[in-house]
Amino acid sequence: MMWDIADGWVWALVIVGGPLLIGIFMAVASSRRRKLTRNEQKVSDEVAHKNWGKEQIR
Repeated sequence: MMWDIADGWVWALVIVGGPLLIGIFMAVASSRRRKLTRNEQKVSDEVAHKNWGKEQIR
């Protein structure tokens, strides 16, 4: 009887802890991605401003 209760707690930890660990890993991995430099951001903003409203939706 005690084993059944412990087994349930183990599965509860796996079900709750698994996605939580995956989420933490993804947050850490995404924060380490390379950010745009100031110059790259400036060029990106200029190109986006030039192309504003020129997209064609099919």
